[in-house]
Amino acid sequence: MKYLPLGEIVEVLDKLRKPVSKKNRTAGKYPYYGATGIVDYIDDFIFDEELVLVGEDGAKWKSMEKTAFIISGKTWVNNHAHVLRPNNEVIQNKFLVYYLNFKDLSEFVTGVTVPKLNQERLRSIPIPILTLKNQNETILYLDEVFEKIEVKKDIHSQTIEKLEVLKKSLLNKIFDNE
Repeated sequence: MKYLPLGEIVEVLDKLRKPVSKKNRTAGKYPYYGATGIVDYIDDFIFDEELVLVGEDGAKWKSMEKTAFIISGKTWVNNHAHVLRPNNEVIQNKFLVYYLNFKDLSEFVTGVTVPKLNQERLRSIPIPILTLKNQNETILYLDEVFEKIEVKKDIHSQTIEKLEVLKKSLLNKIFDNE
């Protein structure tokens, strides 16, 4: 399988992101993103497209910790997340997110007291390059499997809730009869 450094298949838009302190934010309808997702909603936006964010600091980088995610539409991104515009002729956004979330990125993180995935290290992450057709097939397969997992989790969650109600009911029946 062929691998390319991330920096060769994405445009890094970090120079466009702008932090806005809480006291200087005006409430609005546009999502304000940080390293792990939406932090607030504000009255302005700096991006209006589908992009991939990767936590720079304040994120988790181990395998399956969801350090990467897709944003779309009118948004604002602070300086705690890298902003990537993948070259969609080479890699699909969702495939990139699946891969970055699967891969343990901690080897690319620097700093002990304040861990950080700096831009230089981010750009060096090797990304597998599949044909767009194979990427799409992989995305469809993973979407289907993960959807089934979520359904199973919901079923189990509902079962646990019902068992907790039953447990309370039994305890009430036993101890309220005294």
